[in-house]
Amino acid sequence: MIDAYAQHLAAAGRAAGTIKLRTAHLTHLARHYNLNTVTTGQLEQMLAARRDTHSAESRKSLRSSYRSFYRWADRTGNVTFNPAADLTPITVPVKVARVAADDVLQNALIVADEWQTAMIYLARFACLRLTELTTLHSNQRTHDELRIIGKGDKERVVYCNKDLMHSLLTLERIQGRGYYFPGRISGHMHSASVNKIMTRLTGCNPHSLRHAGATAAYKATGDLRSVQLMLGHSSMATTQRYLHPGVNELRAVAAGTAFVSKDARFRVSVAA
Repeated sequence: MIDAYAQHLAAAGRAAGTIKLRTAHLTHLARHYNLNTVTTGQLEQMLAARRDTHSAESRKSLRSSYRSFYRWADRTGNVTFNPAADLTPITVPVKVARVAADDVLQNALIVADEWQTAMIYLARFACLRLTELTTLHSNQRTHDELRIIGKGDKERVVYCNKDLMHSLLTLERIQGRGYYFPGRISGHMHSASVNKIMTRLTGCNPHSLRHAGATAAYKATGDLRSVQLMLGHSSMATTQRYLHPGVNELRAVAAGTAFVSKDARFRVSVAA
């Protein structure tokens, strides 16, 4: 039944990563329960068992896999009822993300080689996700345009600033056209390897560079919609979580909460 479901997802155009994740979740469930007879309570037990070992995001993804699979299985007659229909939604706590500081990145660039520099620039200036920059191929560049295939195989165009453009052209001159970060034997480097390189070099999670780039882009333009398109977000609300006020902005907000004296209000009204 899992194979038939995977075929259904492929026919619907779901991304390969999504299919792999969904089937992995179901394969794990099948090791504990019969997929045809599992109950809602048993699915809840699977989710509850991961409360202390998995993040809320992971458990939410697991719940989504259960709901998607059993919605399909119920519709196609593979099960007699949908045990995942009433699974309680999992709330993901909103956390304050870390933002890579410019001075930290600039210090890292002093000792970075050409490939490490390109990694930092792609994450900070183009705001690419780790997988997107790891798999980036020179065929995706046309002049200063990068055609990026993001989550769910969604395509977007990201433009290079002068520093990033110079960095990519340098790599193309050194190694020819192909993956910007080639693997030792073939293909491209693994995302985990790039993650390790960037974290060791900058002391920052690569995703924090994406947050920093998005914040800088919004401060420079005030154009939330364009920042959303650059990041490849479907929801404006997601993009807003990437925009982080600086210390000066937060202090200005705090200062704005001060009491206003009657005399001050009078002077403002007279001046108006």
